[in-house]
Amino acid sequence: MLKPNTLLQNRYRILRLIGRGGMGAVYKAIDTRLQCTVALKEILLHEPHLRHAFEQEAKLLARLRHTALPKVSDHFREGDGQFLVMEYIPGDDLAALLSRNGGKFPATDVLEWVLLWSDQLLDALDYLHNQSPPVFHRDIKPQNLKLNSRGDIVLLDFGLAKNGLSQMRTVTAYRGAKAEGYTPTYAPLEQIRGAEPDPRSDLYSLAATLYHLLTGAPPPDALTRATALLNNQPDPLRPVSAFNPQTPAGIAAILHTAMAFNLEGRPPSAALMRRTLRNARSEQTVVPQSKPAIAHPLPSPVLATAGRAMVAVATPPARLEYAPAPSLHTPAIASIDPPATPSGHLLKTLVANSPVLSIAFSPDGQTLAVGGEDRSIGLWRSSDGHLAHTLEKHTDSVQTVVFSPNGQLLAAGSDDRTIRIWQLNGNAPIQAAHNLQHNAACLCFSPDGSMLAAGGWGSKVAIWQIEEGCPTEKITFATSFVHSLDFNQDSTLLAAGCYDGTVRIWDVQHRQLLRVLEVHNTFVLSVAFSPDGQRLASGGGNPTISIWQVGNGHLLETLQAHTNFVRSLAYSPNGHFLASGGEDRTVRLWDATTGSHLHCFPEHGNGVTGVIFAQNGHVLASGSRDHKIRLWQAA
Repeated sequence: MLKPNTLLQNRYRILRLIGRGGMGAVYKAIDTRLQCTVALKEILLHEPHLRHAFEQEAKLLARLRHTALPKVSDHFREGDGQFLVMEYIPGDDLAALLSRNGGKFPATDVLEWVLLWSDQLLDALDYLHNQSPPVFHRDIKPQNLKLNSRGDIVLLDFGLAKNGLSQMRTVTAYRGAKAEGYTPTYAPLEQIRGAEPDPRSDLYSLAATLYHLLTGAPPPDALTRATALLNNQPDPLRPVSAFNPQTPAGIAAILHTAMAFNLEGRPPSAALMRRTLRNARSEQTVVPQSKPAIAHPLPSPVLATAGRAMVAVATPPARLEYAPAPSLHTPAIASIDPPATPSGHLLKTLVANSPVLSIAFSPDGQTLAVGGEDRSIGLWRSSDGHLAHTLEKHTDSVQTVVFSPNGQLLAAGSDDRTIRIWQLNGNAPIQAAHNLQHNAACLCFSPDGSMLAAGGWGSKVAIWQIEEGCPTEKITFATSFVHSLDFNQDSTLLAAGCYDGTVRIWDVQHRQLLRVLEVHNTFVLSVAFSPDGQRLASGGGNPTISIWQVGNGHLLETLQAHTNFVRSLAYSPNGHFLASGGEDRTVRLWDATTGSHLHCFPEHGNGVTGVIFAQNGHVLASGSRDHKIRLWQAA
């Protein structure tokens, strides 16, 4: 990474790092010749054909001129890097602004804003798609959208964590090799499968982004929706009106059409979709009267204005760097477990700033770590439900969090393709950060604390040795995309739930694949070893939970009660119970010995993304995309 004050080409002086990923970094810099601020995008490429492709792409991007696109003014090579010089757009992106407004924009204003933004963005996509060769963005999402000083939308491509030359791609750039270059929540199915670029793929991503901005809830990803249809279940994409009743039916219908599974079901072009939205807006007499103004958080409530719009912004909660865990001085979670409390009783509800994607109890039960779409990790005191600290180093959604067995480390994996490890018994906020070639969808410490395993949208599982709190030597196992990992109790076996519908079990000591379990007809989202290591539970893209005999790989039984697919599984520490969380919004408790369904906890407001027991086994936590973490009496 380039240090501040580094001078490139005797012209561009680095000010600070804006973002980084596996392929390079983006810096804020000063053009000393023109005395203006620029965004300097560094791409690390070594193969000659990719370096040539980048040069051709840079020349094409430099010719683009549209009010909703940042201008590319220069490109050059220096050292091992190639650089794009782009217009710098200050301020937070829409994802950050959404988070700072409590996860949802004001219902009275957001429709006008979205209609204005959609009109500007569709005009930009029409311009891009009609270039020769066509230009496809392929990663439209709230994180890649900003507002300029006039309140107009700008489509950015700062996300270097998605594997490619740049986020705005040409057809030519794809003829040499396929690349991921997408964010699953907003990507259409054909893009996830690696199909050739198509204008209608950008329309899907735009519609998914507008849906999120309108409703405050991200849409279910395309794989989730496809799995529901394969299992003859309703499409889990809920109507816009379920979240925002003020949205006219005609406008909502256009967004849903643009999010059709098949390309043929979507509008054929950005121009036609733009005209259709304009017509629907006219019929509903919904006309934006002013450009949006979304204020950045200030120390006290403020009114921010731009043009004729005005938005009240409440004071956000304090965000602190992590302090040593002993400073929390809270009693163990057992203090909230009165013996007379019946099973299934709701003990406490915690409300996060964004949809919850991952949860983890510290070994002593005093702290609950929560990773979310707002790119932060909240550390909550379980005794009183207080948010003690917020860790904010990731630049994309935090998909997984996990404590080390001794409670001294917290590891987190993100869509920004980094794994970050916090040392909890010291004042340094970050102990280590590792870049991956794919997102980090799942992490797992071995029970003996000697290893950390990581998996995601790549072709391997990586395992680091942990020595004195530091990851060192790494081994890898080849596999398909992985969504869940779990070690058995003696740390000799590692299980992975894979997107190809298999469960894979490796002998870690001998570094070999032990067996592949095949029963799921779609992807596996969660795996969990029983504490005695004799059984393995798996669940995924259907409502069935499978229980396997680890020793011989036989399928022992299937558990059926969920009505949609299963996202998370956890055994109680004593092995008596199995908890499951599903897309049907429910948390269920099972007798791990007999397979009997014991209890269904009251529904969350959205899909359940995580379930975990406290070490004492009496408390079960569940996290959901409804922004809530609930603590239940489990036994």
